[in-house]
Amino acid sequence: MKEVIKDFNVDVPMTLRGISLKQYKKWLKIVEKYDEAEMKDDNYLKAKMLQVFCNLPVEDTYKIPLNNFDGLLVHLTNLFKEEPELKTRWSMIDPDGKELDLGLIPDLHKTTVGEYIDLEKYINDWDTMHKAMAVLFRPVTFELKGAYNIADYKGTAKLAPIMDDMPLDIAIGAINFLMRLTSKLVNHTLDSTHKEMEKVLGQASKLTLEENGDGINRYILSLKKTQLELMKPLS
Repeated sequence: MKEVIKDFNVDVPMTLRGISLKQYKKWLKIVEKYDEAEMKDDNYLKAKMLQVFCNLPVEDTYKIPLNNFDGLLVHLTNLFKEEPELKTRWSMIDPDGKELDLGLIPDLHKTTVGEYIDLEKYINDWDTMHKAMAVLFRPVTFELKGAYNIADYKGTAKLAPIMDDMPLDIAIGAINFLMRLTSKLVNHTLDSTHKEMEKVLGQASKLTLEENGDGINRYILSLKKTQLELMKPLS
């Protein structure tokens, strides 16, 4: 949406769909430097927010009437309270002007070794999130009655630059989905571990285990720590 304020246009995203992954990464860098510098001027961050998410030149930012300025900030802040759902299919225009029909890996339980290694490498850092998205989403090659196949994984070099311009809601929806999936897998692993140990060792051995349980406790804490590390990019 374009809002006209005193003779110039402001691009105002109505939802997270109107914000790109690249814009959000740029914003995080600004916030990180702001925190490191221990600045006290919140107006700096407010102005930067409008510059990044509304594509405003620096000189135009300070021409905005105060009531419009505050209203835009409230609107942008509210956008980040959204909780996007997972979208398995979506499309975008590539740099050549062609429409790309993209789909999430149809069955994450059948992820290849190459996909898994690269996803694990890229998903924990917002700087490389566009590469993680290039692992998760690829061009649809076949579709029938709602089911689809995507192109074979051949690395991220071709798609990653395009994914930098993907809508933020789709990226966050995918990340949240992976976070929930990881949480369920870890919890399932912990539950299964306890049940199998009780079954195999029996009640008597279980008592011994409780008396000398530092080892298994450390193991469980390690699993939980791994889960938290995977969730870290979302904090």
